Amino acid sequence: MNNKKVSAEELKIMISEFLKEHKEGSLATCMNNIPRSSPVQYFVGDNMNIFILSAGGEKFNAIAENPNVCLLVNTDYINYRQIRGVQIFGTAVTSLMDNGIFEEAKDQYSDSYVMEKEKDIKVIKIVPEEIVYLDSLGDGDRTKQILRYNNVIIKEDREPIYL
Repeated sequence: MNNKKVSAEELKIMISEFLKEHKEGSLATCMNNIPRSSPVQYFVGDNMNIFILSAGGEKFNAIAENPNVCLLVNTDYINYRQIRGVQIFGTAVTSLMDNGIFEEAKDQYSDSYVMEKEKDIKVIKIVPEEIVYLDSLGDGDRTKQILRYNNVIIKEDREPIYL
């Protein structure tokens, strides 16, 4: 990867393209000071908001208690130096907390059949606050590009690379 600093708009495009290439991730939540991770399917909405359709589960209780979440989307793990992925840190709200979330997801989801015909479908919306993008495939350079409030921050990998 070319780890030169890019503009916020360029980084948004890189992140958006990566997220659209995938549809599955791992949602990290925390309840009673106990972290948990749940496999989820997602889609990207307006302003890079993330929507997760779900039958329910403990993640909804966790979000009600603590709305701070992290969604990890990544390529297959080759080794500790070779991976591409995005971590989205943000605030989550569910359709159990706000009925408008369901309608917002319905307006932005490409498969309206699922939203209209599935019974008891619930929605989680994540509003990103910080998105960490890493592409160390090929050269093993684990320098991270971080999008935080429309600013780009580079977190350089200080470990030597032996190829």
